[in-house]
Amino acid sequence: MDTRRLTRIATTQRGLFTRTQARECGFSAGQIRRRVGAGTWRRVLGSVLALPGVRSTPVLRDRAAHLAVPGSVIAGPSAARLWGLAVPDGEPYLIVNPQHHPRVPGIRFLRIKLDRRDVQSFEGAAVTSKERTVVDCLRLLPDAAAMDLLDRALQRRLISVDGLVERVLLLAGRPGAQTRVRLVRLISGGARSAMERLAAQLLNRAGITGWSANRQIRDGHGVIGLGDLVFDDVRLVIELDSWAFHVTPDRFQGDRRRQNRLVAAGWTILRFTWRDLTERPDYVVTTIRAALGRLGLPARSRSQLPVQK
Repeated sequence: MDTRRLTRIATTQRGLFTRTQARECGFSAGQIRRRVGAGTWRRVLGSVLALPGVRSTPVLRDRAAHLAVPGSVIAGPSAARLWGLAVPDGEPYLIVNPQHHPRVPGIRFLRIKLDRRDVQSFEGAAVTSKERTVVDCLRLLPDAAAMDLLDRALQRRLISVDGLVERVLLLAGRPGAQTRVRLVRLISGGARSAMERLAAQLLNRAGITGWSANRQIRDGHGVIGLGDLVFDDVRLVIELDSWAFHVTPDRFQGDRRRQNRLVAAGWTILRFTWRDLTERPDYVVTTIRAALGRLGLPARSRSQLPVQK
């Protein structure tokens, strides 16, 4: 038995090894069973075992799934976790050849023929490229989680909107295509209107009045721009920061010039993101109420009704 060799192999695989690798290091089937039975080695998934002290995590299960199915590619939410994108915990996802039908409980298999350009190496494991990972997640995750992942991926420039649209068109007709197309339409054309509707619903449910949407704001030099939600009486404008792909260098610079003009003209600006509206609605409403109170809006226009999530 070559324990040192097995330890070296496992160290390169996050503390994981297969029964086949253990046998190649001189351990018999009986010796493997006894170590697993005694808790010296821990079974993780299929034929994959772990050394003592290796902590079970979603990423570890993803890597174990890849080891359990030779020739597979880590994909979807599993690949997203490896690329550092937050996704809900769940079963590992692997892509296998359409003719391959492995039977390993606890793994979600996608039988797809991948382009070589869509496969990369990550710490010795085959994983879908960042762009391909994002596109696959758009059909595999629930809408809210998919949009959250896409927002993060765009912020980190793991994919561009043009690249996303191109890939969605190439995948037309395949499973999940309709979901991907719908989400692309939302981010490319309807994201701002969706944010405005959601913000308006929050204010209406909270009983906050005295505002108008898409209100033109001017200063002594002319039109500054349209405010998303504007409280004219107290010069408060609510800006809804849309998806990350809008943040180009030109857009970033233009937004700053616009904000400076608003401040110089005596306006107070509050900025909220999609995540604020969907995950922290109470924070949004509380912040707006506090600002309205400081600026002197009558209490009847900033009702203390509870926020309805």
